[in-house]
Amino acid sequence: MLNQGWAIACEVGFFGWVGCTIGFIFRSFGEEDSFYGKRGLFWGGLVVIFYALWVLGMLRA
Repeated sequence: MLNQGWAIACEVGFFGWVGCTIGFIFRSFGEEDSFYGKRGLFWGGLVVIFYALWVLGMLRA
């Protein structure tokens, strides 16, 4: 049986994962092959959190 709360968590996790991955790409890398470590850590952490929420939502929904 489908649990609506976990289904919503699955959708939020997926769209958050995709959005934060795009944010990581555009905000963590600068011009001339430079990498911003603090920004990368922030956006990378969000990628991991939303990915975990997506997977958990798929397992529980």
